[in-house]
Parts: sequence; C-alpha cells; structure tokens
Amino acid sequence: MGADDWSALAGVSSTVLALAAVVVALVAFRSEHQRARFEAARALHHDLTTGEVAAARKVIGSLHYGGFGAASAPVDWNEALTSYFTLLWCFERIEAGRTALVRGVVRSGDPRSEAVDYLDALVAWHIAEYACGFAIARRKFADASAQEVSDVDSTSGFSRLLLALQERGLVDRAYGAGICAGAGCPCPCHQQ
Repeated sequence: MGADDWSALAGVSSTVLALAAVVVALVAFRSEHQRARFEAARALHHDLTTGEVAAARKVIGSLHYGGFGAASAPVDWNEALTSYFTLLWCFERIEAGRTALVRGVVRSGDPRSEAVDYLDALVAWHIAEYACGFAIARRKFADASAQEVSDVDSTSGFSRLLLALQERGLVDRAYGAGICAGAGCPCPCHQQ
C-alpha cells in the first residue's frame, strides 16, 4: 500500500469513528432525555403525595368522607378552604406538566409517551378520588357559608386532567369535575 492508500484509509477510519461518536452521543442524549421525562413525571406525583399537599389531602379527605359536620369536631373552614385550593393548584401543576410531556410526543408508541403513561398511571386513582371529593367539599363549603366557592379558574386544570384520563380509559366516565352524581357516583364514599 502506498501513502495515498494509507491516507485514504485514515480518512475513512476517521469518518467512521466520527459517525460512531455521533451515534453514541445521540443515544446518550435520547436516554438522558427519557430519564428527564420520567423524573418530571415522578416529581409531579411526589408533589401530590408529600408536604403541604399531603396535609391538604387529609383535610379534603375528611370533608369528602364525612369527617366534618354536626356530629364531629368543629370545622376550621379557613384551613379547609386553603386545603381545597392547595390541592386544586397541585392538580393544575400536574396538568401543566402532563401537557408539556404530551407535547413532546410525536406519535402513539413514541418512546417519549412512556413518561406520560407512567404519570397517568400514578395519578389516575387520585383524579377519580377528587372528582367526587372536590364536589362534596364545594357543597359543604356552600352549606356552611351560604355562598358558592369561586373556583372556576382553579378547577379548569383538574377538569382537563380528568377528561384526558377518561379519554384514555383510566378514570371512569361517570365522574364529573365538580359534580357528584350521588348514588350513581362510583366513588368508594358512595359504596359505604
């Protein structure tokens, strides 16, 4: 082999190595991007299940399952209303995060949809629980104060999240955002 042949071989080898480096970088980028998407989904669920949101869930859960009322301890309605909005705003953050994750998905079956599937599976039962729970809390607030809670803007994120999970078949369509069908509601509070 002459010098020109060695030079050509070195050029081809350099090109192959450069392409291999690009492929490795692309695989690493996609892997890191996927990991970041799952971390975002996990963080959204973490927000729902810890800290001040967990404390708010306890208060709203008490309203939902009848812990407040004439036969129980007096209600701190300011705390209950703060808890109500704390939980609604958490669902608003989850809906915003989910929307961002969905926008990154090109087509069904896209590996990026796995993070959306993961988030949806984590929050589906919470959405079902609070579809009824929020409705009951609103009714109890109205009964206690003789006026409706002004929450239209705050409930919109929750409503969009509920609808998205219902469309995916993860939450029963019998649930309505802000409306409890009473005996027709599939929530466990009506099965007691």
